[in-house]
Amino acid sequence: MTYVFHDHFNDDYTTAVTEQGPVERHFRFDSRRAGGGKTTAIIEQTSKMALNGQKCLIVQPTTDLIDETFDSINRKHPQVSALRFHSRDGSDHNVTLRLIAYLKNADLGGVIVLITHSTFLRVPYFYRPDRWNVFIDENLNAFEYFGETLPNYHSVITDHIKVVDRSGKHGRVEPTNIGRLKEIATNVGKDEVFKQVQSLAARLISPYYDSYVVNKTHDELIKRRSKTGKLCVYSVLSPRIMDGFASVTVSAARFEETFQYHWWEREGVRWDRLKSEGSEVQDLKHPHNDTIDIYYGYERKYSKKMRDGLGCPKTNPLIVATKELMGSKEFVRVENNDVKLMSLLNQVAGSHLIKGVSHGLNKFRHIHHAVVITANNPSSDAGNFLDDFCKFTLNDQFRAFTNHAVYQSICRTSIRDDERDNPKTWVVASKETADWLSDLFPGSRVHSLGLVQPVTKAGGRPRKHANDKERKRESASRIKNDYARSAGFAVNLKENILDEVAFHDKTDETTIKTISHFVQRFRASEFINYYGSEPRAICFTDNQFVAYLRNHHKNKYGNKNEIPCVSGAMFSVSKSNTTNRGNDNVEFVRGMWLDVENGTMRHEDFADEFPQLHVVAYNTFSHTAMKPRYRLYIPTNRPMHDQEYRAIYSEIVCILESIAYCRGSIEAVRTSGLGNQPHHGIDHRPNPCALFALPCQAKNVKDSFFVEHKGDDREAIDVDAWLSNLICDYDSMDFDTTIYSELGSDDVSITVDQQSGIERAMTEWYRIGVFPGEGHDGLLSLYHSLTKLRLPVGMVTEKLHEAALASNSPTDRRKQADRLITTLKRWANK
Repeated sequence: MTYVFHDHFNDDYTTAVTEQGPVERHFRFDSRRAGGGKTTAIIEQTSKMALNGQKCLIVQPTTDLIDETFDSINRKHPQVSALRFHSRDGSDHNVTLRLIAYLKNADLGGVIVLITHSTFLRVPYFYRPDRWNVFIDENLNAFEYFGETLPNYHSVITDHIKVVDRSGKHGRVEPTNIGRLKEIATNVGKDEVFKQVQSLAARLISPYYDSYVVNKTHDELIKRRSKTGKLCVYSVLSPRIMDGFASVTVSAARFEETFQYHWWEREGVRWDRLKSEGSEVQDLKHPHNDTIDIYYGYERKYSKKMRDGLGCPKTNPLIVATKELMGSKEFVRVENNDVKLMSLLNQVAGSHLIKGVSHGLNKFRHIHHAVVITANNPSSDAGNFLDDFCKFTLNDQFRAFTNHAVYQSICRTSIRDDERDNPKTWVVASKETADWLSDLFPGSRVHSLGLVQPVTKAGGRPRKHANDKERKRESASRIKNDYARSAGFAVNLKENILDEVAFHDKTDETTIKTISHFVQRFRASEFINYYGSEPRAICFTDNQFVAYLRNHHKNKYGNKNEIPCVSGAMFSVSKSNTTNRGNDNVEFVRGMWLDVENGTMRHEDFADEFPQLHVVAYNTFSHTAMKPRYRLYIPTNRPMHDQEYRAIYSEIVCILESIAYCRGSIEAVRTSGLGNQPHHGIDHRPNPCALFALPCQAKNVKDSFFVEHKGDDREAIDVDAWLSNLICDYDSMDFDTTIYSELGSDDVSITVDQQSGIERAMTEWYRIGVFPGEGHDGLLSLYHSLTKLRLPVGMVTEKLHEAALASNSPTDRRKQADRLITTLKRWANK
């Protein structure tokens, strides 16, 4: 048989993707406990469907489990057609190619096909997915981290990618040379250098993964300023991989605690729980069992760093104590790959070493005891990404990656059959794991091994909230309504707004004739001095505005009260009877302004922390070399509402404080006991209507400076990208979100005005967006126009997908549309 590899970047794939309608992802899940009958239920359900002429795909984690399931189907339902594709199924040909060839030539009859998780993730193109019902047995690994030290050879990857959609801390990676990355991913010549980055290259060209970098560290690596030389790429599996299938069901013990459930829910998936037969509630815990004793070594989470600090595998106190406890007992054992063969337990006669992923391994069901001492938590880089970007907290990670792995390993023993006649001894590393297991197995007892606990140093500022997930979710919801109205500033301004605007440049009175033109050009409001009350609108491009600031820096003043001031806010003087420049007068804000004083952070330090941003820094009137005081101006790619300005301002401060900067003056920091810890000196009071003195010569002229950090890789703040990936804590901010309109519901009814707005927006798209080079900005503009109309999410989805299909690059625009829709749903579901 000849096998043809179908590239997922060819024309066939593009057509298949772009011709789909709006994607509403509704998946089912079964989260019953291990041994609760999930796989049996899959066998019975798929067999019934196959006999009715339907096609079913069962995706399982190991070949052992596939073989067991395959044999069970043939034994219980011999009339059902079942096939398996894996590396030990008797064929010498490539598994993925065999599966692709079969899918394209499969007949119309009912069948069950079994494949591994890894094969499912590698299949570049699934022919006619609409004919297949997918059953995922155990959760997929939805997060992959690449972190290798490649100071001299990172270009094998970095020369073929670009960073886009940069937020405050992270940027998304897109391939620029797919052919070269595909060559690396396939590595036909078995090149040793390629081998190190082969899996990363495959994820970068996969349509199912979204990959990200940390802006600062990636920029330092590219510019050869990195101290570690480490290339770090974080990849998350998108639910796009399930698009087009007839149905999707995931069966995994306590599935709601996994990263796949969490991330796909954030990506807009709606999960429907399957009900257990004869019960309204799924069985998440095991029956009461008083034969179980669970021992633990340490009060805190076990990590590789902690383990390595305890000594070699033969002298580790936890391993030594476990050996004494187990004595002559027969037990299954799991340890990390780097120490398992050197471990003292490897010499014990009753020890049965099993793999960390051992689903389907049932030959140890006669053994009652288990030792599972592993450090499975992600590296600090990966953990921070999951916490900051994915909102999957450190506690969530420990439960999902460590506790769940321990649970699955223990369930290779007799407890899988709920055995209650023989005593059972289990040993784990951490008390948290022991307590979690005890909750799953009512009647069990938890004991300490009585080890000396390692001394740890407290690091960083104390956390203000006990539950990160709830804090971040609640905080982010404070700005969701405003984000939905991220465009349409001109439409929201009153028709005669230009009549009350006083311009900095008198010629603007005749050249700026429309509100939209005014909004596009507005950069700041100028006042005669700090006490001035009559705003004059400064209308420039970004480059013109920076030139204006630079030119003003040449001026000298006798005292600071003489210096003209600016604000990023556009003030409507008629909106308040008491003031012309208060919060009530603010229509929108352009650009970010930061006051920095009494800190140790230099403007060069700030620019290094945000390598993606175009930054202007200049001295204040009172600045001296000994007591630095300066201001930062950062352009934004669009105007902002009040709440958006506050959010991004706080995000900047939050990112600085997450990398060891603290707030407050030098004196306050020193008296707090933080010693010489660096402090940023930024006034942590985001106020859109604040006034800032324009650049001028310092009182001590020789200390004056005006620096523009600019380059091809530095841009204005992408407001939408920042708001999509916030990590900041807003609990201390007094936001009044009630003044903003709610997102549209999923009700399909719309008003006449909304329908008219849709027609105008789509007309504008077809006028400009369909032409080469105009698709990205055109689709983003369409998205803003549609969300401004407060349409149902489903209708926004439909129109964006319609536009993507008509664009010059349908695949790229479809991906862009899906990202925008995901962000919209994320805020809508808060």
